[in-house]
Amino acid sequence: MGSISLHANVQRRVSLSGVLVFILACVGLEVIGLAVPQESHAIPAWARKYNADCGMCHYAAYPRLNSFGLEYRRMGYRTPSEINKDQEIRDVNNYLSARIRAQFAYDNTKGTTERTEFRSPEVSFFYAGAISRHWSAYLHGFTENGSNVDFHGHVMGMWGDAHKYVMVRFGQMHMLNQEGIGGFDRPVGITASPVHASPLTQNAAPMIFTFDLRRKGAEISYVYGRGRLFAQVMNGLDETGSGTRRIGDIGAWKDFLIGYDHILDEIASGFTLFYLNGTTAGTVRTTGSGLGVPIGADNRFSYSRFGFNVNKIFPLPGFGFVELIGGYVRSHDNGPFGGFVGPLGASLSDVEGNAWYVESQQYITGPEITFFERYSSIDLNGPKKNSIRKDYTFGAVTPIQTWLRLAAEYTYTDNRNTAVTAHLGLVEIQGIW
Repeated sequence: MGSISLHANVQRRVSLSGVLVFILACVGLEVIGLAVPQESHAIPAWARKYNADCGMCHYAAYPRLNSFGLEYRRMGYRTPSEINKDQEIRDVNNYLSARIRAQFAYDNTKGTTERTEFRSPEVSFFYAGAISRHWSAYLHGFTENGSNVDFHGHVMGMWGDAHKYVMVRFGQMHMLNQEGIGGFDRPVGITASPVHASPLTQNAAPMIFTFDLRRKGAEISYVYGRGRLFAQVMNGLDETGSGTRRIGDIGAWKDFLIGYDHILDEIASGFTLFYLNGTTAGTVRTTGSGLGVPIGADNRFSYSRFGFNVNKIFPLPGFGFVELIGGYVRSHDNGPFGGFVGPLGASLSDVEGNAWYVESQQYITGPEITFFERYSSIDLNGPKKNSIRKDYTFGAVTPIQTWLRLAAEYTYTDNRNTAVTAHLGLVEIQGIW
């Protein structure tokens, strides 16, 4: 009994010490952020090109975009005065940027070792901008935690004027998350909502689709005023959930996405409506059977996702802004899933899931601090009665130099489907130039 008690005491000391280290790191970095004079958010390449403050495109903290920034991205990185004009691209300094993110993390997940660690989630370089009268290019190279190097990019074409135009994109790109509006832009904090960045259903395949995936495909859109109607066609997901397989694609099927988004005001309020129909595979044959059966996918099934995302920003004179963000996704996976048996002993044919989240942000002028709080609920419709995952997140972000920002974030996850709870604390320094 003495050894058990001693072991429990040691575990409590380790847990408390891990929490204490994380809290001290948060407090120390926040003090640094408040002590240093505050300036504008960041210095991306386009701020150098136009000799403008980064607040021209970003709100409330980089990399979130305001309405001007959203429309600038829509038009292929052009201002309204540059439409249908030749571009001067000899000064590469106006198109080339780099970003570094460094984190200190506290992770306490049930069933694993509690730990604190330093992370390097991103070192990246990107080239982006209009390169001719009608065409633009985006090229991004990055490494995650120093382990893998990845390059992707796409080209864009634009025809029309500032109020009415057609836009096309070809290459490897994000579908909605990090590219859209109404909450589909990059998060103001460190992590995106689990509704956008994690699987929304649980079946025997398993289903690995998330809105944060990059895909190979093409997009065509029509913009009229501040509204945009768009359609995308992309490679189907392979057995690992990837939509960017380089060679040996396992099937000829394609995924389709249609949507409409609209910018509501000058501060970047907006909404997005969308519908996705896709296909993926649970298992794959890598060799033929010798009986005329071709190499390819077994247990292939289709899935769909539809819903909306919306945000609204409310100015508070003399104080700053308050923002409300929310979204809902309805998921449907069409079985059967290889004879998978459900909770009542019946073969599971279809899986239907519901996911939604709400988020609040408060931007305070002067010190330029943004506080944020988020609640996410994902009903995975897994093989058990209670399969809901809930995430509670709150944090703060502030610039500490024109090219440097500091953020702190805490998330508590209660995943009833896997019976796992988790505490994740992050402190991040992000620099861009």
